[in-house]
Amino acid sequence: MRDELWLDYVQAGAGISNMLTPLFAFDLAPYRSLLDSGCGFGFVVDFWASRGGKATGLEPSNYGEIGSEKLGIDVRSQYLDEFLSENREARFDIVYSSEVIEHTPDPDAYAGSLVEAVTDNGVIVVTTPAISAIHANADVGAMIAALSPGFHFGIISPEALKGFFTRRGLYCRVLEHENQTLCWASRKPLPAIDPSKFSWRDYFNYLETLSGNENPHLSAGALSRLFKDALNTGDEAWAAAAYDRLTRVALDYYGLDLENPEIGALLEMRKPLSGLNRFPSWLGGALLFGGLHVGHSRNDRRTKLRMLDAALKVLARRADVDRQFGQEAMHFLPFAERQYVIALSEALTVSLCSAEGTSEGDLRHTLKGLTSVLDQFLAAPSELTVHDAR
Repeated sequence: MRDELWLDYVQAGAGISNMLTPLFAFDLAPYRSLLDSGCGFGFVVDFWASRGGKATGLEPSNYGEIGSEKLGIDVRSQYLDEFLSENREARFDIVYSSEVIEHTPDPDAYAGSLVEAVTDNGVIVVTTPAISAIHANADVGAMIAALSPGFHFGIISPEALKGFFTRRGLYCRVLEHENQTLCWASRKPLPAIDPSKFSWRDYFNYLETLSGNENPHLSAGALSRLFKDALNTGDEAWAAAAYDRLTRVALDYYGLDLENPEIGALLEMRKPLSGLNRFPSWLGGALLFGGLHVGHSRNDRRTKLRMLDAALKVLARRADVDRQFGQEAMHFLPFAERQYVIALSEALTVSLCSAEGTSEGDLRHTLKGLTSVLDQFLAAPSELTVHDAR
């Protein structure tokens, strides 16, 4: 399972933008060195190094070993307390720890080690799942991610997290942002912090750099993120360039024609994280947003509908079979279903408009009725059968 885990992570599982959100929330210019405790594969370490800073990661699992090799970064196979006991003078301007503290049996002691590692003028940055994600009507994917049964010791309230640092005399700010609790702490008054102040340009530049990695899974994963996020933020030029490169990589390395995908073999796979060397975990999202891109940029309704049809099937399988890893697929499924209805209506518009004797008023009435019927199906997805539209 080792290969499947890291492949899924670099292809789509790692939320790189979420990792960078608490860093982009304040001015990074004064800070030179970064320690990432529990760095996983090492994307934050790699990002910091790509900016010319000194970065060290700590990761005792094999994620860190693989990331160090593939990214060419400094990752030590150690826990934080082990690293500090061997490097008693080591201090860092930014001590970063994302989605780690909930994995520790003694989060207060772990917070103390973070304090020990930061310089007098430095900033500690911590993220952990938000307790507000746990309630009776919560999104299932978000709740699974927050609780992560078998991996998390518990879930930490904002008040408890803040107390870990204020009891040690630090200034601290804690807030909830998109199912995460974000925390910044420092011995000195904190800089201005705004988690909505995300630097898309810096993020895209990093993904562009990452897309040049010699490992095809890493490079394609970066391209899929770059395409999706550039498209969703309205950067059409960057999205178009990333899409063109992604389609070439998909064909050359995975043997996938994104605009006419053969996914039958994938849909038959029922083992979690299977087939990633042929069907990468970014496939569903790439088909969804690729279809929208093709429809908008080329006005190619037939290809758009075909891609959205495939996207629905791939996303639904990901959400079902790869359940613990498929939170993004669960999130995008309702949107994909609605976009499929729109694409089907557009395709029928073209077909009906070509038929003699069909007035514009009759056409609008027919499409309104069709959309109403499809919406009823989409309200109960288990009853929806999506047919191959070619």
